[in-house]
Amino acid sequence: MTARSIEGSPRWLAALLMGLLFVLALLIASWLLRTCAPVEPSAEIVTLEAAPLPPPAAPPDPTSTLKASLDEVTADGRKLAAELAALEADIKRALAQCKPVEPPRPPPTPPPVAQAPPPPTPAPLPADRWAQKDLTMLQGCWRLGRDTRGSLDLSGRSEMCDVKAGRICFGTNGGGQRSSTSVCPSTGTITCAAPITARFGNDSTLGTTQPAVPCNPPKASWNGPPNGLTCRRVSDTLALCRDKLNFEYEFRRE
Repeated sequence: MTARSIEGSPRWLAALLMGLLFVLALLIASWLLRTCAPVEPSAEIVTLEAAPLPPPAAPPDPTSTLKASLDEVTADGRKLAAELAALEADIKRALAQCKPVEPPRPPPTPPPVAQAPPPPTPAPLPADRWAQKDLTMLQGCWRLGRDTRGSLDLSGRSEMCDVKAGRICFGTNGGGQRSSTSVCPSTGTITCAAPITARFGNDSTLGTTQPAVPCNPPKASWNGPPNGLTCRRVSDTLALCRDKLNFEYEFRRE
C-alpha cells in the first residue's frame, strides 16, 4: 500500500459518514413532517354487521280493563236510575199530599140596575090625529114612493130614466115642498121642485096641490093640469097616495 492510498482512506470514510448522517437527518425530518401534517381520511368504508334486535314485546290486551270500566259505568247508571225513581216517587207523594190553591173568588156582581125602557117612538101617522085632521103631525120630511124606472117627456121626445123616490117636507101649517130627481142617459140629472099645500078632506083623505113648475134643466117640467096627491092612511107608519096621473106612491116618514 502506497502512501497516497493511506492518505485517501480517511477522506472516503468521512464522506460516507456525512452521507449517512444526511440520510438520517432526512428520515428524521420526514417523520416529523408526517407527525405534524394533517392526514387525509381514508376513503375506504368498513361496514360492520350488527346483531339483529330481538322482536318487540306484544302490547298488553286492554279488553279486561275496558270491560271492568264498562261494568263500573253500568253499575253507576243503575244506581243513578234507582235514585231518580226514588226522587220521582217522593215528588209524587208530596204533590198528592198538597192541596190545590183555590183562586181568589171574584167579588159578587152587583145586581143589574133596573133601567126604564126607552119611551116608545111616537107613531108618525097616529089614527087619532089623522081623524082629528091634525096637520101638525105632517111636520118634517117624508119619503114618497120608491126608486123606479120610467119614461119622461123631454121637449116632445121621451127617454127612459131612473126616477128616484120623491121627497115631501112640511111645515106646521101643511105647507111645504115636493121634490123629484131623475137620471137620464142623454139629458143627465133632472131635478124638479114645487111648492105644495096639504089639507084633509071630508072623506078622511089627505090631499095636496102643487102648481106646474119648470125643472132643471128646463127640458122637463111638472106641467099640464096642476098635479096633486090624494092619500089614505093604511097604518101608523104608512099611507098610500095617488096623483092625478094615476100613479100610486107609498108615503112614509124618512
